[in-house]
Amino acid sequence: MTTPTPVPVSNFDTRDIDPRHRFDAWQENIGIFFDLSMPDDAIQPANVRAGIDVCDLGDAVFGVTRSQTQRFTRNNHRIIQDNMDHILVQLFCKGGGVTSDNQHIVAGDMLIIDLDQPHDMINTDFENLTLVLPRELRPELSDMLAPLHGLKLSGDNPMIRFMATGFLNLWDSIPDMTTHQAGSAMHGTLNLMQGCLGRESMMPDAVDTPTSIALAKVISRYVDANLSENLTPASLAQTFRMSRSQIYRIFAPHGGVANYLWDRRLQRSLQLLSQHRYSDKNISTIAFDCGFNSESHFSRAFRAKFKITPSQVRADALAARNRYQANNSASAAYAAGLPNWVRQL
Repeated sequence: MTTPTPVPVSNFDTRDIDPRHRFDAWQENIGIFFDLSMPDDAIQPANVRAGIDVCDLGDAVFGVTRSQTQRFTRNNHRIIQDNMDHILVQLFCKGGGVTSDNQHIVAGDMLIIDLDQPHDMINTDFENLTLVLPRELRPELSDMLAPLHGLKLSGDNPMIRFMATGFLNLWDSIPDMTTHQAGSAMHGTLNLMQGCLGRESMMPDAVDTPTSIALAKVISRYVDANLSENLTPASLAQTFRMSRSQIYRIFAPHGGVANYLWDRRLQRSLQLLSQHRYSDKNISTIAFDCGFNSESHFSRAFRAKFKITPSQVRADALAARNRYQANNSASAAYAAGLPNWVRQL
């Protein structure tokens, strides 16, 4: 009879580390997602108080993060460098913070962070439960979460409290579960979230009606699968048997169809250039695969959007990979399971 496998758990606490090196160790862990600094550009103390208790659920990573007041940021350069195609779902259990657009997060609130988008937040002393969700694991749920990036989901909303209870129950139950049980429970929690977020009242005012959202999802997936084709409002209208005016209305929140196509082509090229498995493809091939007619045209558009050249993105991705491989063994004493588990998702 096979012995049940317990859920892999890793613990990190700066109290276990020489005070002179605590910030470096903290950055080695949480730095997989964010650049760290102090509010108002104050000097970062070396003796930072922080910790992570994290478990590997196979398809996702789930854990508690706690730290003192700090600023957590992701800018376009960071997004280009690490190419983290994940969404973070956070439940604040203690403390909170203020987002860049002055939303005040308090205990009981939830926050969605799409790692493919810039983020800037000053956290007070806090403790939160964070689910690291690979976008491809649950595409429909990810499509619901991405528009909520950076928006406060208030704990005053009973549906948010219902979702939060699911998070807390999962975390409390994991120590007694096998890996198989925990994986099933995690998928059940994702189903709960998807059911809650599917309600119209859960969506911010800027998001269109559920019908338009559903249509936009279908069309968006078609666009992503056919970026090399000559896609136009007319061709999309014909493919989906809709009027061009309907197509225009659906993509109005994205600045129009042409703007959406342009952005998706550039974002896709960024992903291909950043990922090691596509390193054998030359830049011109990637440009054509993403729907550009010439490498020079592609390079100009890419630099205008990301403020960096395609060749430099590829070079930075290679350098980051080499640094990680070189430093992996040297930094193992400071790292919890979080960085390795996230990279393996």
